[in-house]
Amino acid sequence: MISGSAVYEIAAVLLAVAAVVLSGWLRRIPSSHRHYCYPVVAVVGISAVTTALTAAGVLPVPGSQLTVPNIVDDFVAYTVLWTLTVAIAGASRRTLAVAAAIPAVQVIAFNGGTIVGGAIGLVGFGVLVIGQLLLAYLLLGPVWRRAADLPDDQRLLHWKSRNLLLFLIGMLIAYSLLAVADVFDPFVLTVISEYMGLLIRVGFAGFLFANVDAIAVDRTGFAGVTSESAGAQRAD
Repeated sequence: MISGSAVYEIAAVLLAVAAVVLSGWLRRIPSSHRHYCYPVVAVVGISAVTTALTAAGVLPVPGSQLTVPNIVDDFVAYTVLWTLTVAIAGASRRTLAVAAAIPAVQVIAFNGGTIVGGAIGLVGFGVLVIGQLLLAYLLLGPVWRRAADLPDDQRLLHWKSRNLLLFLIGMLIAYSLLAVADVFDPFVLTVISEYMGLLIRVGFAGFLFANVDAIAVDRTGFAGVTSESAGAQRAD
């Protein structure tokens, strides 16, 4: 049977290849839209490095299958992807801060609960689920109302990217529940975890790159992210 480290090695290679492909693709995207692509390329690149470090057994967390690079990878990836999805909707800076804070807390709570285990582990899983519900409320409520002011193509892009992430992260939570319940052995959990990680990071990146032209930008190359004006506060 393939070892767990070999699974991480394969995933690291696939992520590295994806990062190279995305970097080449980036050259064919208008410079005014690349600002939205750089973060996802960084997410895939960082994930390739952290997965390689995990495969090498760098900074393991005692008493668990986690490593510090693995935790950092999740922290960066989910914070960036959710924030970018909200930014596409032209949300206010306050809303962007909330969208970044929720997945950050989720990653810290769930991984901390996994390391400690027991009742703390259940609390960590509870924070993960509650955080997902809060993100769903934020995206389906205030952010979606804010997106009503966007051009149709950009609004559709936000809608698709939002639904894609909600679905993929929902699948990840289902996997986490199976992990907490010890339904699968460590090898199967590792395979599922890396597959889900690839799907979320590379899948979202490919989707954004293929549709990034739908984002309306001003002459500086950025879409209008609202300030804390009365209109933004009313939308949020």
